[in-house]
Amino acid sequence: MDQFEMRMFAMYQEPAKLPESQIDAMTFENTLSLALELGLKRFDRKSLAKLCGIHYPHFGDLVAGKRPFPAVKLSKFCILTACDYPRQWIAVQERKEVEKYKAASAQMLGEFIQQAMQKVAA
Repeated sequence: MDQFEMRMFAMYQEPAKLPESQIDAMTFENTLSLALELGLKRFDRKSLAKLCGIHYPHFGDLVAGKRPFPAVKLSKFCILTACDYPRQWIAVQERKEVEKYKAASAQMLGEFIQQAMQKVAA
């Protein structure tokens, strides 16, 4: 007997976002687990893993942080869960690193200029 197959898929919706201060207080694994909670309202775990291209037995380990989450699959995970928390966390960390690098660069340049002025004055 042939069975009729009806594919179910959730419609696209704008991803959920949190204020930067809340995202900054979380770990990456916390953002993944919150995104998973929202995603489970749209898909079951097995379907979500399959649609993200993640091997299902490893899915729980990825979200818990026991295995590294593949960066190439993060975008699809965020789209399917309709949650932007992990990408927000990465953006906040990147901005912090850039600010830290700019401050260190400005400090090194300032020290170099002071040393050069001291050599000129001597």
